[in-house]
Amino acid sequence: MGSRQWNPRFKNQVLLLGGLLVMAVGSSAFWWLHLKTQGDSEIPARMCNDTFSGAQVKPSYGRAHGEFEEDTARGFPGILEEARGLGVVCETSVGNMSANFRVQYTQWGKSRGDVEKGSKYVAEFGEGYGEYGAEKGSISLRVPCPTPEEPNGRMYLHVGATAARGGSSEDVSKLADLTGYAARTLAQNVYKCKGAEKLPEGPVHIKKGEGTR
Repeated sequence: MGSRQWNPRFKNQVLLLGGLLVMAVGSSAFWWLHLKTQGDSEIPARMCNDTFSGAQVKPSYGRAHGEFEEDTARGFPGILEEARGLGVVCETSVGNMSANFRVQYTQWGKSRGDVEKGSKYVAEFGEGYGEYGAEKGSISLRVPCPTPEEPNGRMYLHVGATAARGGSSEDVSKLADLTGYAARTLAQNVYKCKGAEKLPEGPVHIKKGEGTR
């Protein structure tokens, strides 16, 4: 019985197919890792000088990917009674999506009735009240925080998220959740506002006002 002769041409075809297979597998692995990296953002466990939980803020970035960045101004969160004028600020972002917080201390401002009459959308949160700005993607709340020296003192909290600017109802709901969480955290745990324990759980309630802006 004669021996079978090896065909060099067949050998080259086998090597070519093997090389193409290795390239295909390597390419797939590369793109899988690339997409995984692009989709995952390292959100810290705590942010804004250890004030907020990263897990609570993360949904506000939507599907954004990129590096997490944080910038605070004037010692955020600081002492509420000292946060007059421009107030204290914490700005965070992932890629091109941001979630920002500003706190000011005030004794004055619009009453709940004035806000309802003058605003297109009203934000309500227990004793706290304010406005929702659809174009800016922001909610502003006035939350009582009295002291013996200033019984009309209020924490004025402004929360904004890029995703909520003219966004879907889902994005607005995320902003309302974030604002409620931030208001409770600051009033109850950080500034220890009198009566803050009565603030409701859950999101800020947004309703139609009587105004046009």
